[in-house]
Amino acid sequence: MTRRLLSMAGIVIAGTVFLTSCGAMGASTVSPGAEPGIGSAPDWGGMPSQEESGDGGDTGASGGGQPQAAADEDRAVIISGSVAMRAGDPLGVADAVSDAAEARRGAIDRRAEGASTDFEPAWATLTVRVPAVEVDGMLDAVRALAEVTTLDMGEQVVTNEVRDLEVRVNASRASVERLTELLTTAADTETLLEVEAQLTQRTSELESLLSQQRSLEEQVAMSTIEVQIRSTTVEGPTGTPSFWDGLVAGWQGFLAWGATFLFGLGQSIPALVILAAIALIALLIIRRTRKWMLARPQPMHGTTVVNPVTTSSTINVP
Repeated sequence: MTRRLLSMAGIVIAGTVFLTSCGAMGASTVSPGAEPGIGSAPDWGGMPSQEESGDGGDTGASGGGQPQAAADEDRAVIISGSVAMRAGDPLGVADAVSDAAEARRGAIDRRAEGASTDFEPAWATLTVRVPAVEVDGMLDAVRALAEVTTLDMGEQVVTNEVRDLEVRVNASRASVERLTELLTTAADTETLLEVEAQLTQRTSELESLLSQQRSLEEQVAMSTIEVQIRSTTVEGPTGTPSFWDGLVAGWQGFLAWGATFLFGLGQSIPALVILAAIALIALLIIRRTRKWMLARPQPMHGTTVVNPVTTSSTINVP
């Protein structure tokens, strides 16, 4: 009897374990159409799966490309350089360069030029300011005007400087605003004076930072190009000098010498008049002194009076 009970208990226990394992397997293999229960994945509605949205690597690449494009847009660069040219008519080419700059919303900050002389060719120098986006177009226009002998262009990245100035300006502006609010709520005169002094200092610092920011933004927005134009030929003297050329040159030299002499004489006349007056006064003083010296009675020195009595001759008695 005992054996039969033990056998029946072992069968019941084995059946219970079997049924429990089957239930667990059925719960883990729920069909997609079944209701979500505890432990099932949540339904996110319209969220696309990985297969619908494409490869995960492509998504990461596209997400990384947008910050790179934004960084390129925020990049601040100062473009500057110089261009050397040779042309038969430097002054005419300079006018054309000026027109090309104005057509591209630019301007000429400085212009210097010199006409051709007997021994020096014509030349022109221009400082061109054009927007940064028009630099390539301006260089193409310059190349089309005349022969470019030298081209030197460079870039200076100032992104960090621009951001630093922006942060400093914002901080200084916020400080000014706080001090302005404190100025309206000052309780006593001492606090009022202290806040006013701080406000004046911070306002001055803000104006300086804004000036630096405007200057840097202008340098970034407008590029600078130095254009130097030289002539390809020198117009020297033609023909052999003649007698008439020598005569004309001599006469011009004489006139130049005469003009220089007259100029020097005109400069020296005032000094000569003063010296002559001084000399005349000195001469008059000397002459009067001599006349006065001659008119004085002079004492007689070295004269002796002879007494005739004492000087009579002695008579000898025999």
